[in-house]
Amino acid sequence: MIPSSPTQSASHLAPARPCFTSLLVAALFLSAAGAPIRAATAGGSANVVLGLLLPPEEAEAASLRAGVQLAVEQANQAPSPKVSLVIRGRVGQWGADAVEAARMVLDDGAQGLIATPDGAATHLALQVAGRTAVPVISLCPDASVSQTGVPWMVRIVPASVDEARLLLTKLEAAPATPPRWTALVPDGRAGRERRRELSQAALSAGRKFTCIREVNATLTNFDSVAAETLKGAPDGVLIWLDPVPAGKFVRHLRNAGFAGKLAGPSRCQSPAFLAAAGAASEGFFAPGMLRDEKSEARWHSFRTAFRQRFGTEADLTAAESYDAAALLTHLIANHDPQALPRAFPLTFSLPGVTGDLSFDAQGNRKVTLELLVVRQGRFGGAERELGR
Repeated sequence: MIPSSPTQSASHLAPARPCFTSLLVAALFLSAAGAPIRAATAGGSANVVLGLLLPPEEAEAASLRAGVQLAVEQANQAPSPKVSLVIRGRVGQWGADAVEAARMVLDDGAQGLIATPDGAATHLALQVAGRTAVPVISLCPDASVSQTGVPWMVRIVPASVDEARLLLTKLEAAPATPPRWTALVPDGRAGRERRRELSQAALSAGRKFTCIREVNATLTNFDSVAAETLKGAPDGVLIWLDPVPAGKFVRHLRNAGFAGKLAGPSRCQSPAFLAAAGAASEGFFAPGMLRDEKSEARWHSFRTAFRQRFGTEADLTAAESYDAAALLTHLIANHDPQALPRAFPLTFSLPGVTGDLSFDAQGNRKVTLELLVVRQGRFGGAERELGR
C-alpha cells in the first residue's frame, strides 16, 4: 500500500546506513550556506527539474550524460513543460555521493532523480528518496534495487539475474552434457553482488559455475588472468564487466586459444565494447530487449538524433538513460509534486526507444529478453543460428 503522504512514508522504509543521517545533516547545512549548482542545462525558469547522480568513476558517464541531455533538449522543443537538468557527483577527497544526491533535492530543487548502473550510488539515491519522497529511475541491474522498500522507484533496465539466466539456458554446449561455465566479475561490492546473482541464475537454469573470478577492471595483466581462467577448461565464459574491460577480455581469451562461448550483459551492446574486442567480438552473445516494429522505429530515430547531436554512435546505456529522463519528465509534468509518490506503482505503459516502458508492482521493468550475437561487427538476433 502506498503511503498517503511523504511524511508518513519514512517509517515504512528499510533502515538507512548508519552514516547517512550525518551526511544528510551536512547536506542541509551546505544548503543553508547556498552551495552552487554544479552542472545544469536549459536556462530560465523550469517546470520540471531532473537530477542525475553521476559518480566520477562511473564507467559509462559519457553515455549516461548524453542520453539524459538529449531527452531534456527534445522535451524543451515542446511548448511546455520546460525541463532543466542538474548533474552532481562527489567532489574532492572528502566528498560523498549521498551529500550530492541530497543537494540536488534540497539546493537545486530536483523533483526526481536518475541513478546510474553503479549499485552503491543507486542505493544512496534511494536513501535520499526515502526521506524526501522524490521518485528515482534507476539504471542499476542489481536485484537489491527493487528490494529497498522505497515505493516510488522503478528500474528501467533488466535485472542481471534474468539476463544471466537467459544466457545460461540458451547457450548449451551439447544437449546431453551440461556445459562448464566460468564467470568474470568486478572486485569489491559490485563483484559480490554479481557473484550472488550469477549463482542464483545458474541455480534456476539448472547450471553450475566451475569458477566465478573477481578481477580488477583497471588491471593490465589481461593475458595472465585469461590464462588462469582457461585452466578449468570451461565450455563458456560469462564476462560480467563494463563494456571496455569486457571487450579486452574477449580479445585476450580468443588470443589465448579459447574457442568456446563468450557472453556478457546487455550493457555490452556498445561501440566501446566492439572497439575493445576488435575482430574477437565475432560470435559474442548478449541479452537484448525484444522490440516490436514501433519500438524498432523509435530506436532508429533515437540513434539518428544522437549521432546528429553528439557525432558518435549511441549505445544501449545512452538509450536507457534517455528513456529514464523521458519517463521521469512525464511523471513530474503530469502530477502535482505532493501527489507524485502516490503515482507508484506505475500502472501505465509509455513508449520508449528501448521498448515500451511498463513495470510490475515492485518497480521491475516488464521486458521480454532475446538472445543477440555479434556478426560482422554488429549485434543481431541469434535464435536462427542456434536452430530455435
